[in-house]
Amino acid sequence: MKDKPDHLIEKFLEGRLLPGEEKELLSWLETPGGREFLKKEVQLRHLILGSLHKFDAETSYKKINSRVREKERPRVFRLRYLLKYAAVFMLLLAGSYYLYLRWAPGSEQLVIPDEKITLQLENGNIQTIIPGEDHQIKSRGNKAVIAQRGDTLYYEADNAISATHFNVLRVPYGKTFKLKLSDGTTVHMNAGTSLRFPVRFGEASREVFLDGEAYFRVAENRQIPFLVHTGKMDVKVTGTEFNVTAYQEDKEALVVLTKGRVALYGSQTAGMSPDPVALSPGEIGALEHHTGQFSTRGVNVNDYTAWMDGKTIFDNKAFKDVLKILERKYNVTIRNNYTELNEGRYKATFDNETIEQVLRTFTESRLFSYHIHNNIIIIDRPEESK
Repeated sequence: MKDKPDHLIEKFLEGRLLPGEEKELLSWLETPGGREFLKKEVQLRHLILGSLHKFDAETSYKKINSRVREKERPRVFRLRYLLKYAAVFMLLLAGSYYLYLRWAPGSEQLVIPDEKITLQLENGNIQTIIPGEDHQIKSRGNKAVIAQRGDTLYYEADNAISATHFNVLRVPYGKTFKLKLSDGTTVHMNAGTSLRFPVRFGEASREVFLDGEAYFRVAENRQIPFLVHTGKMDVKVTGTEFNVTAYQEDKEALVVLTKGRVALYGSQTAGMSPDPVALSPGEIGALEHHTGQFSTRGVNVNDYTAWMDGKTIFDNKAFKDVLKILERKYNVTIRNNYTELNEGRYKATFDNETIEQVLRTFTESRLFSYHIHNNIIIIDRPEESK
């Protein structure tokens, strides 16, 4: 069949296709002409929606899956036969961009590398940490002061170990991990994060050095404050819970307070003001790297801590910042050639979706095409907009 089967398309949309007609339609959809038809229908739908910049990703995705399931239920007896065509039906039913992307010329399979979590000991040796395992790590003097149980490392307060001995835990893109320090403080580290910390805290200070993002539950000790040092900001507490986002490549460092109180300082080594900025629960403190100025405001704390439960929440987030967060979460590289999207603002919540599902959901709000080349996700203008 070479000509577009208008009668079959109409019957499909009305739910009147017979089994033989369905096979005939699906065969045509896999021809070059069928693919071009799908592409134009999808682009027409998205051009109509192109002025929208906000959407509820979770609701949208559930709606797509719901519509697909409703269509499949009456045809359970043919499910195995039609399995390879499921993606085609999803596109027709929900206006999804997925199949056009799958058939896009030059698109390749995305391969996500499995990078390892590592622990650098005080003697420079590197230990690979595999989440889910249970074992002990021999440290200085062959003493077992570090125990891994599942997805957490535990440090024991062994007075025989010098407080000047530091370890570095590095969590790559695509993973998270937890750490319990010798004073009982727990640290939940997000993707792309490293933490330098003493094997045992001394009697006069508790200090760690962070590059990336981590949630701290600090064991209370009013006599010995707990200090988190980032590149240009220091966070000082005695016992509280807070989230720090301080990636070196970001334009600002953020602290969101959940419980207690914290004091924020501009790093003295960076030549910033020594005057502290206090936060109360439910507030965020932001240090703009370029100006060295602090700002504070009230926020929904869950938006900044949901990553610990595997969720990603964007609340009026610029598209260029969304891409940066997705790169860290999924350990992918994204290049955006459609720069007009960069300042667009998005509101969305994602849970366990794949990176392909996330990108597909965003196309419900703003049309763009993407393909994979040399294991890089490349976002482009749609052809009609070039």
